[in-house]
Amino acid sequence: MKIEAGKLYAVITGDIVDSSKLPPEKRQQLHNVMKEGSKALRKAFKKAVPMNVDIFRGDSWQMLVSDPSKSLRLGLFYRAYIKSRMELSKVDTRMVIGVGTIDFIPRTKVSEGDGEAYRNSGKVLADISKSVYMRFVFPENEKSAGLDIVVQLVDAIARRRWTDRRSLAITGALQGWKQDKIASLWDKPIKQQSVVDNLNGADWKSIEKAISFFEKSLPRQPNS
Repeated sequence: MKIEAGKLYAVITGDIVDSSKLPPEKRQQLHNVMKEGSKALRKAFKKAVPMNVDIFRGDSWQMLVSDPSKSLRLGLFYRAYIKSRMELSKVDTRMVIGVGTIDFIPRTKVSEGDGEAYRNSGKVLADISKSVYMRFVFPENEKSAGLDIVVQLVDAIARRRWTDRRSLAITGALQGWKQDKIASLWDKPIKQQSVVDNLNGADWKSIEKAISFFEKSLPRQPNS
């Protein structure tokens, strides 16, 4: 992939919480779901995700986002997708969104790249608290500390309120879908009121406001 010198990117580094405690068949399912989630992510947000999510060491992953302002939305989409398809309340993923420049990325593997965005993301994930699943790091931005708090508050909502069904509804809402289209995500489409109930249960309105604030606080990269 061609990297533009001086351009800001976001690298999201994550891993699955307590994946080693899952039985072998569930770990295999998790691997498949993570790959399917990458395809769904790129289909939904084509320009912002130029490469597949890189999955390594079984439960670790890394995502490149060409427009950092969309990184919270995309990280939440991947998280919600995994939770909705695994159908196990205890399955969740931690992640750190790091923003900065990138020095290089090999053609096919996001995890083999290097640069500020990688260092900002990977270093914090290694030290992240067990009680926090999402962080934001962009040292050169004066709003970084405030945005990190916003991300942690969104994480607190997701950890406490996102079930598999609510997470499925969230994947549609993050794409800006109307309620009738979100209802079609289920194998047997649900009623519009059920969609409303799932979104309310997930506290979507609060999350939507946080995402909007986040996206307006970071410079949007052109053509992304």
